[in-house]
Amino acid sequence: MERKRSRTANLLGEEDDQPSSKQIEAKKHKSNGENMRSFLPSLSDPVPNPGGAPRPEEIQAIIAQKRAEIAAKLATFSKQTQQKPVAPQTMPSVVAPPAAPTAPVTTSGIDPDLQRKIQEAKERIKSTIMKTNPYLSSASSAARAADDSSKAKGGLKVEAHPALLLDQSGKLDIKRAAALIPKPNFATIKANQRATPAAFKQETKVTARAEDLNDITQSAYFDSNIGMIAPKRRVRKRFKFVQKGKFETLGNQMRAQAKLEKLKEEIAQNVKKAGIEAELDSDKAIKRKPPPAVEWWDVPLLSHRTYDDIDAGHAKIESEDSLVTMYVQHPVPIKPPGDHGPPPPKPLMLTKKEQKKLRRQRRLELQKEKQDKIRLGLLPPDQPKVKLSNLMRVLTNDAIQDPTKVEAQVRKEMQKRQETHLKTNEERKLTEEQKREKLRRKMDDDAKKGTFVCAFKVGDLSHPKMKFKVDRNAQQLGLTGCVIINPNFNIVVVEGGPKAIKFYKKLMLRRIDWSDTTRLGEGSEEMVDDEPKEAQKVNKCSLIWEGEVKDRAFKGFKFKTCPIENAAREHLRKYKVEHYWDLASKYNDDGPETSVIV
Repeated sequence: MERKRSRTANLLGEEDDQPSSKQIEAKKHKSNGENMRSFLPSLSDPVPNPGGAPRPEEIQAIIAQKRAEIAAKLATFSKQTQQKPVAPQTMPSVVAPPAAPTAPVTTSGIDPDLQRKIQEAKERIKSTIMKTNPYLSSASSAARAADDSSKAKGGLKVEAHPALLLDQSGKLDIKRAAALIPKPNFATIKANQRATPAAFKQETKVTARAEDLNDITQSAYFDSNIGMIAPKRRVRKRFKFVQKGKFETLGNQMRAQAKLEKLKEEIAQNVKKAGIEAELDSDKAIKRKPPPAVEWWDVPLLSHRTYDDIDAGHAKIESEDSLVTMYVQHPVPIKPPGDHGPPPPKPLMLTKKEQKKLRRQRRLELQKEKQDKIRLGLLPPDQPKVKLSNLMRVLTNDAIQDPTKVEAQVRKEMQKRQETHLKTNEERKLTEEQKREKLRRKMDDDAKKGTFVCAFKVGDLSHPKMKFKVDRNAQQLGLTGCVIINPNFNIVVVEGGPKAIKFYKKLMLRRIDWSDTTRLGEGSEEMVDDEPKEAQKVNKCSLIWEGEVKDRAFKGFKFKTCPIENAAREHLRKYKVEHYWDLASKYNDDGPETSVIV
């Protein structure tokens, strides 16, 4: 019964206890006795015929007997498994003696299909354990092969960790434990690193090109739209007569457009005069106009004045009256306003001594040239230059014969030479017209070097003497600009050449005494007044801006009295320089204001 229970448990996959050495020896003797008895004939078995083959009835009797034995064993096994309950296993206090040997129980009654499934389950579990942790699988196989004393038992029959197993002497096997620990597959020190073999280079074999590669239409990246586009040849324009009334219609359209623009400008001027437009004060924000629907340079190429004509194909690009032609227009290059070319060479500066030396050499050359002409007979010889000092030496005999006559003649020649000298000097002098022309030419040459502008802010410009100096010097220097007189402050704008602007800056910032408030015609005696006078504000002139511009904005130099700020700004707006007034209004004595006036 014990053996049958153990076999049943093994079939169900349960592990039984390890047998002792005495039990193993008893089983060996038992199996040997059984094997020996199995070869001896029993009394019930039929005795074979020694003289020949068994008879048929004997064979049938043996087969029937074996079948009966197998059926009896199966019936007994099934009854025992159904009736006997499974009792809990308890640890016996006393080791029971080994059971008496009984007849072996064959497993021929187990279903082969069930046995095959049990074996497959065991193999599947074993392969899973080996895949997850090969070290544990190898350790478990080594532990099962070792002696039972080397195994560590737990309270729940748990085996010890493979790293804690003992060797045959009963000590901890350190080498086995070290072998079970996974090691890194790389070296941490450069010296311990092994030279890795070079990677095997696989030779690429060139195969014949497929026919699909020759056809680009079969490629996944082929675009049929791009492939069909081909360069178009420009169609040559044919000779075509202009239809009657075409240019008349264009002229009427241009005149209507010009009339509309003029009307808009007049309306804008009337609005400005009426004062409807807000003043350009310092705190006024500059608002940019929104971009137009169509740019002015694209209008002649669009039929309906919209960019949708390009997609619709109505653009005037290849039409007869299109502005786009096959010719390339090269505009005339314009010199930049600030580029005046290389400066002219400066004359050599000589000292007085060097100038006199050059003059002597030049006059000596002229004198030698004149003497050569006289020798060749091209010029008559000069009369001897007789003076009172060399009279007796030059005119020896004549001076002795009639000295009075010779003296009168010498004095007459001296007077003639003096008159000739003065006449020559007067002829070399420039006339008034020539002087003015020379001055004008100098100012024009100075103006060709560039147009420079200076803007001055003056606190009080009511004194006639100051007005005269500002006006007369600007006109004499050929400067243009204007003077705005306002109760709050005055602004002087001048524009001209660099040399004239430099002289005028010295006049405004150094030469004129702006603190002189004496009036013309006032007595020199001081008026004694007991009443205290208010502290007058210091009058001064400040340069608020200077720079170079492309063209002049003014045609002359004039004074303009503007009692209000709007009138002053409107006057400067005519010349497109109203920003000078905004700059002057924000300018202080220390410099331009950093904060915006609100």
